[in-house]
Amino acid sequence: MRKTIVPILSCLFLGCSSDLEDFPIEEISVKTEKNLIENENSAPVIDVKSYIINEHSEVGVSIGFIAANDKDGDEITYAVASEEDFVIDENTGELKIGASLELDYETTQNIPFKISAFDGQHVTEEEFTLSIADINEASLLTDEQKELISYFQQLVFWKGDHSSGSDFSQKWGSTMKLHLSGTISDEFKTTVEEVIAEYNTLLADSDFSISLVDEANDANADLFFGTKEEVEEVWPDMYDKVKNGMYSGYAITPSENSVLVSSRIWISNPMEVLLKHELGHALGFGHSNKCDDERSFLCSKISSKNDFLPIEEEVIRLHYDSQIPAGLTETEIQEILANLIFNEN
Repeated sequence: MRKTIVPILSCLFLGCSSDLEDFPIEEISVKTEKNLIENENSAPVIDVKSYIINEHSEVGVSIGFIAANDKDGDEITYAVASEEDFVIDENTGELKIGASLELDYETTQNIPFKISAFDGQHVTEEEFTLSIADINEASLLTDEQKELISYFQQLVFWKGDHSSGSDFSQKWGSTMKLHLSGTISDEFKTTVEEVIAEYNTLLADSDFSISLVDEANDANADLFFGTKEEVEEVWPDMYDKVKNGMYSGYAITPSENSVLVSSRIWISNPMEVLLKHELGHALGFGHSNKCDDERSFLCSKISSKNDFLPIEEEVIRLHYDSQIPAGLTETEIQEILANLIFNEN
């Protein structure tokens, strides 16, 4: 039995040896590495391009589609990362404006964001920038909003009746500190405090306010209550302006580079609307033409029926908004106002 088994083993050994000679180990290793490389999954490639959209575009408006290619044909899922509110369809790559994304060219011209594409195994990320296109906000305003701007210009640039006109807007750059002098009754002081409170309510969102001070040395504005004849003794230059006219009050407010820095106000009648009127002039507002039916507090002739109009409350508030500096032309202020009003609404 030994003689029979040995030749068979020998034959098997020779047969195996012959197979290895036909396929060397080095060749097998190279082919295996090549097959692994050919079967490796490739990462998706994102198409980087520019995106632009008009300012003030509405929520849900499409910015465009993000495109990514995967040579393996894998399904791609998209995601967006940004400090701003972008929304992306994870399947189609469509990018849209989110609910809190504010598009205001005057504030920001470019918004960065990052896109990731996932093919099931690999994630690819690319950085993008959304450019904001400037538009003419005035063309988007309602008739009521356009009327607000027109009336704003009338008052701020002194274009109404009995006004001299101004090329540049003027406003206070610091708190008005008002000192009372002359014949000041408790009743009139209360009226002054109430009127100041009304103005300060309209100015609540600004960095400007009006306050009363007890000492003249602490004031940058003085309100004198007395007769026209008494004005001659206190402010002769003002008396020269009012002596021949039917005046019950007057305000002189000098400026430096369109910034109002001090004021002198004369009042001869304790009527509340007269105080509102002269304080309005001291704050940089001219006369109104809304007089016959609407009875503005800034009409050149007033009675107890005149008062703040709702549109004038808006003008006062907007004029002292921190985004509107002093020294603007009508064109400049129209552009800023249109943008401000549009953003608020």
